[in-house]
Amino acid sequence: MLFQEMGKLKRSWIMTSVIFMAIGFIMLISPERYANLLTAMLGYILIILATVLELDFLVSKKVLINYIYLTGALLIGLAGLAILFYRDNVLKVLGLLFGILLILEGINELVNTWTYARRAQRSGWWILIILSLLLIASGIVILANPWWDTPGALMKVIGAMMLFTSAVGIVHVVMIWPFRTE
Repeated sequence: MLFQEMGKLKRSWIMTSVIFMAIGFIMLISPERYANLLTAMLGYILIILATVLELDFLVSKKVLINYIYLTGALLIGLAGLAILFYRDNVLKVLGLLFGILLILEGINELVNTWTYARRAQRSGWWILIILSLLLIASGIVILANPWWDTPGALMKVIGAMMLFTSAVGIVHVVMIWPFRTE
């Protein structure tokens, strides 16, 4: 029973990574179109989220924590509006955030590999260490050398890194996940 559920989770993880690889490939093919779409979607999502949180405040009890949530909702709404009005600057921040996320993902993969694959004596665990270090290095390169002079260049970089990160995630899941015989 447990291995069946874990098998479903593993297949779901792999399918999610494949979908992210497809999105990254599409971003590589036609980056200009998706730069504007990405920033517009982010702005609208933040505005919708802020509206839902504000409506939630209206129907909830008026206690201190809900006023804090209302303040957060107003800040989220302002961030959504700022994204819609200042799209070019948002793309630069998005590139920096993507570099930081790559570094954090690489550190997470490195810790998981060191903790699980090495201790379980999986064959080829050192490959996961190398891939994790490559994720960290690519995040540092993106932070140190911003290639996103144009929104299209940023989308190409993000698309390529999504392809690479998803591929590393698939290799990581396949190599670390427990086998059925265990």
